[in-house]
Amino acid sequence: GDTEAYVYLRSAAKPFQALPLILSGTAAAFGFTDKELAVACASHNAEEPHLAAVRSILEKAGLSEDDLQSGVHPPMYGPADAKLIRRGEEPRPIHSNCSGKHSGMLAVCVHKGYETLDYRDPGHPLQRRILGLIAEVCGVEEDEVLIAGDNCGVPAFALPLRSFATGLARMATGEELPDHLVEAALRIRDAMRAHPFMVAGTERFDTELMEQTHLLVKGGAEAVLAVGNPEGWGMVLKVSD
Repeated sequence: GDTEAYVYLRSAAKPFQALPLILSGTAAAFGFTDKELAVACASHNAEEPHLAAVRSILEKAGLSEDDLQSGVHPPMYGPADAKLIRRGEEPRPIHSNCSGKHSGMLAVCVHKGYETLDYRDPGHPLQRRILGLIAEVCGVEEDEVLIAGDNCGVPAFALPLRSFATGLARMATGEELPDHLVEAALRIRDAMRAHPFMVAGTERFDTELMEQTHLLVKGGAEAVLAVGNPEGWGMVLKVSD
């Protein structure tokens, strides 16, 4: 019940981590669709539409699956995992639930001329930019954000619960954001809302809740649920043990 307690955002931070795609001009330069922007915010099931969108992002940026450093685990959706097994295939980085985020990060690196081999490093220009954006949107100073490593290798961020909820409200409304962030926040929001399946997939709570409401929803590992309402409020639920 401590709203000032620090919590790791984990994958619930992905909408914030996708902001550079818009702000840098990457999405416009490569012609990314809203489906592709949604998968860049996803913790996806590795169903065929998810994989196709990730491959499309990489192809438009002149990259391939070999450039992904998102780690390897079986698809989160049982039937997708079974399909791989029947084919005699091992999971690859593209099957990671974070491959959409990583493909988006790589695309920004290509567009901006950043090095792609170390794009996950906390000191990389893109990761420093993401840290600054999270702090700006959530209304804290950069040195107030705690940084650790996530399972997929990119920085994981911790913020006070209240600050994170404030950031979700701002992402969902565009209000109380600097002018240069409003368009990017609303483009990410609208992409996720228009394509909730791409954000998670079959039998996933994020997808089902966005399909049935007007909310912006993103879950994260270790029991994090982040919700933004276009009417002006944000909510973050974290179960700690």
